[in-house]
Amino acid sequence: MAVELEPLLQKLSGLAPLFGRARDDLDAMVSRGRAGDFKGVMQNARLVLEAVLRSLVTEELKQTPGKAMLDELVTKFRQQANAGIIPTNVLAHMGTVQAWGNLSSHDHAGSLADAPVQVGQEEAVASLNSMAAILTWYANKRGLAATPAAGSAPAVATPFQGAAVIARKEGAPPPAKSKLPLVGAGVGLLAIAGVVAVVSLRPSGSGTGTGPGKTEQPFTALDALYGSWKEPVPPPSCRRAEEAERLAQNVRNVNALRLIDSPSPEAAYLLARATFEDLKQKSPALDAALACPGFANAQYLAGKIAIAEGRLDDALASLKSATTQAPKFLDARASLAGIMLQQQEVDAALAEAEKLISADPDYAAGYLLRFSGRVLKGDRDAAMKDLCTAVNKGSATARQKLESINGSCEGVAP
Repeated sequence: MAVELEPLLQKLSGLAPLFGRARDDLDAMVSRGRAGDFKGVMQNARLVLEAVLRSLVTEELKQTPGKAMLDELVTKFRQQANAGIIPTNVLAHMGTVQAWGNLSSHDHAGSLADAPVQVGQEEAVASLNSMAAILTWYANKRGLAATPAAGSAPAVATPFQGAAVIARKEGAPPPAKSKLPLVGAGVGLLAIAGVVAVVSLRPSGSGTGTGPGKTEQPFTALDALYGSWKEPVPPPSCRRAEEAERLAQNVRNVNALRLIDSPSPEAAYLLARATFEDLKQKSPALDAALACPGFANAQYLAGKIAIAEGRLDDALASLKSATTQAPKFLDARASLAGIMLQQQEVDAALAEAEKLISADPDYAAGYLLRFSGRVLKGDRDAAMKDLCTAVNKGSATARQKLESINGSCEGVAP
């Protein structure tokens, strides 16, 4: 079902007050959308995205963005060194806004007598839908108190819709295919472990107890965050209700998490997680989280850190504990299978990839894992199908791999 324009404009209008100096362009984007100026919508969307990325460079990378423009900023967050700062699905949405912004800002015709590329409501909806997903993610990340406008609709996860329409309108020929190189035994363990299925992040709730402005379930917002990360909810014995609201608001704020007195194992885990994800460091708080029985999330984090430090035996032990405690924890299982590839246990890794895909046919990491195993087996045609499937399911890692081999998914059967 097609996404309507007005609900998206209402959603963006409700988010606009949270975005500082970008608010003027957000307001202009909404006004232009209602006036039918769809090229203008995309130009303003490009400016808003650029402002958000400049803020992320400053806040997350602790760098000065200088005169960097949108294309350079997007590329920066696609680099392996900065992987994980922006989720895979959000980067895909950024690519849609970037592509449409570039198209609407430049003249793609030849002769002055040629008709320009037409931009209509269908294309505007693709760009606005992606912009709504990006801004909702950023608001959640920063703990901004966003309240969607009345009647607004959630963003639909169709990050490649815009790029596909651009290709049709410009009539660009497909890139040339190239041979698929073999992948070494040390195939991207962290990359495989970090791939997650495309999800739509929801604004987190707040409050504990009951009454005006409070939710009846203190863990509602926090549990939604675990869902967005594709992680299991911690065992009840590892968490405390009085911490829930504060934790939900500060899941990426290392300094705020450090200030919690006598933290629960869950609070210790979130501090260790934020320290590793944002600062690329191991936090002593992880030991407190690991001490709580059945805490699969903490075991998974310990496994990821061990992989990053090259301690594969320790990683194996931690990941086996995580998958035993939470058999449906797909990222932990994918990481464990990645180590199997590292240790040349290709058949076992392929068997696990099949189980992951069977458990969730939309789980991109399963296809990426099977791609790597099939390459090692020499089954290049089947491997290429898996790589393209992972790309189509939103894996930035798969897209980077495809670009690195100058490959194309044109004509590759699903």
